[in-house]
Amino acid sequence: MSLATYRKKRRFDATSEPKGKKKSSRGALKFVVQKHAASHLHFDFRLELDGALKSWAVPKGPSMDPSVKRLAVHVEDHPLDYLKFEGMIPPGEYGAGEVIVWDIGTYEAERGETRKEQEKILREEYKKGHLKIVLHGEKLNGSFALVRTKQGEGKQWLLIKHRDDFASKEDVTKNTESALSRRRLLLPARPRKSEMPAFFKPMLATLTDKAFDRAGWTFELKWDGYRGLAFVDHKDIKLYSRNENLFNNRFPSIVRALQAFSKHQLVFDGELVALDKKGRPDFQTLQNSEREPVNIAYMIFDLLYLDGQDLRGYPLSERRELLAQLLKTPPDRILYSDSVDTKGKKLFTAGKKRGLEGIIGKSLDSTYTAGVRSESWLKMKTVSRQEAVIAGFTEPRGSRKKFGALVLGV
Repeated sequence: MSLATYRKKRRFDATSEPKGKKKSSRGALKFVVQKHAASHLHFDFRLELDGALKSWAVPKGPSMDPSVKRLAVHVEDHPLDYLKFEGMIPPGEYGAGEVIVWDIGTYEAERGETRKEQEKILREEYKKGHLKIVLHGEKLNGSFALVRTKQGEGKQWLLIKHRDDFASKEDVTKNTESALSRRRLLLPARPRKSEMPAFFKPMLATLTDKAFDRAGWTFELKWDGYRGLAFVDHKDIKLYSRNENLFNNRFPSIVRALQAFSKHQLVFDGELVALDKKGRPDFQTLQNSEREPVNIAYMIFDLLYLDGQDLRGYPLSERRELLAQLLKTPPDRILYSDSVDTKGKKLFTAGKKRGLEGIIGKSLDSTYTAGVRSESWLKMKTVSRQEAVIAGFTEPRGSRKKFGALVLGV
């Protein structure tokens, strides 16, 4: 199958998958096994040959047990650039779902000395429907066979482990980490679908008196603006304040920017800020402008719902990882609020030098408790400040003129 079939099935303005051209690697031939959470969780087994990756979908994943024969459905060739592809294929696109590189390495034919000799043998074996290969990966090693069956119009093959020193009855698929990034698939761990919420109040941080360093925590700058929750239900976008006031008319450019995520159903949590020329939040401009400030931005720090999955019960570390994937190439005015693990004191000092309000520390294990002021999130301020409303004033006394004291509401 040519790469033309691969390209025909994909819209590269929507997916981050590589377009790729037909090309060969240097040195030993390459192989990759990608774990793919599409409509059904499966493993994609790919072998470099003739400038592309010959590909099979293996529903149950590879086995190191010679007595087990795994179904492998032959699919279109993929470009060699797909070897290290990890990420989220957007909903509505072919193969939509999350992908990680479960295993990667080199391989060879069981016969042949040079790469050229091996490629000739592999080409002949592939044509006959009986590939005999030796893998050198992190999880998969030793001799395997790929054998074409008579079922499925020749698309159904079997992946079989040969008996050798690497053979084992242990389930190798229980090792779920990526061989590249060490992360795991996030969404398949909790497959139950849930309805998208119409609104919920944001989780709040508890004030603490000083900055600290702590393992298992991450620290981010405290952005001085308006808290904003974005509910994106495809093309229906609602941007709310923490008290459920609709911000759509107040910040129309942010609503337009959020249209870039209209392929999804999702909920963002973040801060609406007016940034000065040095990238610092200017709260006075934000508060006093009758119209939307020209320097408005939406600083997003959490992802709480995504395409049928309520993420509020996920640990913060997993929510942030998914968020980073979604905001890899964000539209204008949408920013990812980065964080620093463990070292809160250093970030606090840096924020103070920049004249910022403070930092927020969050436990990486924390779930999202909507509407609750939690001690799993702690805020540390560089300057103590209290906002008050002037309700009135008293008459002047003694030598005072015009008025005596202000009457304030907090």
